[in-house]
Amino acid sequence: MKKMLAATAVAAFAVLGIATPAQAAPPDNAAQNTEAYWEAMGYGDCTKVELPDGVGSYTLDPIAPPSIYTLLVLKSGSGASANDVIMYPWSGMAYMHSTSKDLSHIIYCVAMQQS
Repeated sequence: MKKMLAATAVAAFAVLGIATPAQAAPPDNAAQNTEAYWEAMGYGDCTKVELPDGVGSYTLDPIAPPSIYTLLVLKSGSGASANDVIMYPWSGMAYMHSTSKDLSHIIYCVAMQQS
């Protein structure tokens, strides 16, 4: 009886496993270093700016309403903590990476403000 219950349980879990959609793998860090990745995530029109050596902070220029900055990605170093993601950054404010290392590039996104 125990073997039959165990076999039934295994079969039920196998069917559930087959019926469940596969989980998407998290994007690799390289994908997050493209404008297309953030645009696909719905942050608006994104622009990547490659920075020369020695740049430790970045300040966004003012933009005219109804446009707003929706995202700022600061890239410094490599690995899982290379990107600092800032939601709804402000223009005129200098942003630095959390590691205080120089920035290699930034990505910012702009969208129309919803009223």
